[in-house]
Amino acid sequence: MKSFKYTGILIVLALSAFMTSCRSNPSRYRPVAGEVKVTVHTVSETNMRSEREYVGVVEESNNVMLSFPAPGKIKKVYISEGEAVSEGQLLAETDSETLENMHATAAATLRQAEDAWQRMTLLYESKSLPEIQYIEIQTKLEQARASERIAARALAETKLLAPQRGVVGKRMMEPGMNVLPDQPVMTLLNTHRPVVRVFVPENEIFDTRTGQNARMRVGALRDVEVTGKVIEKGVEAHPYTHGYIARITLDREITGLLPGMVCKVYLSNLPADSVLVLPSRAVLPIEFGKGHFVWVLDQDDMVHRKTVSIGEIVQGGITVRAGLSLGDRVVVEGFQRLSENIKVVVTNE
Repeated sequence: MKSFKYTGILIVLALSAFMTSCRSNPSRYRPVAGEVKVTVHTVSETNMRSEREYVGVVEESNNVMLSFPAPGKIKKVYISEGEAVSEGQLLAETDSETLENMHATAAATLRQAEDAWQRMTLLYESKSLPEIQYIEIQTKLEQARASERIAARALAETKLLAPQRGVVGKRMMEPGMNVLPDQPVMTLLNTHRPVVRVFVPENEIFDTRTGQNARMRVGALRDVEVTGKVIEKGVEAHPYTHGYIARITLDREITGLLPGMVCKVYLSNLPADSVLVLPSRAVLPIEFGKGHFVWVLDQDDMVHRKTVSIGEIVQGGITVRAGLSLGDRVVVEGFQRLSENIKVVVTNE
């Protein structure tokens, strides 16, 4: 019985010594059945420009105050507030009866002066008319032409035409109203290519420059996204917020985008930063949520497990803060059969 116990103890000690020996002197190469093929990615630096987020307000690119250059009574108004108009469209007109009569009188005077000039020219060429009288006829003809042009211009100014395409913002006239020269009667908003106005804090305005790229997301239009560029950078701070105004023009026209809409603005005004970016599929989670790791190849194409500290998700993958160095080869495909110190075959080198 005692010999049996001694035999069992010896076996246990032998096994323990064998396992201890294996742990203290691990084999560098662990063969597996068949080739293990992998695809690798070589770590390199990537210049990343992060974005700052702001709140922007859509506004018209310009606001034109329309008025009649001559006094008169409003006869007809053809548009209403919020209506889109095209360039040259008739918006309103004043009573033109008096001006039509004045133009008819000036036109008749001009025809009379032209007829007299033609008759006197024949007499002057035949030496039957003194030169001083001929010059007097020419002067009256020029006066009649100028009077006709003035009357025609005054008649044309009874019609208010749109100087550009846009949307009627505010209508301040109604039929029957008397208007004075240059009295504002309507505002026309240029909305086919609006701009976005944002307030930039004073500690960030230095990094903001004209020509920088920006993107906007408009919540009122179901989060439609549009890109643009900074076209204007303010030079005077707000007295209370100490922020500066920057204006961004859009790269394309957006249907339904109106002044006053609020949007999120992402402005690329952060300094460039060099980071390490890996494809997302190369980063694997450690059990029980204890972090992340990757499989890295050494010079002999043997894989080793490395714990890494990851950052944010960016275009092209995910940033790595610590755990890797430039030139490291990281497995991105074929890691299902990998374990420590497995020799692999790289298929993309």
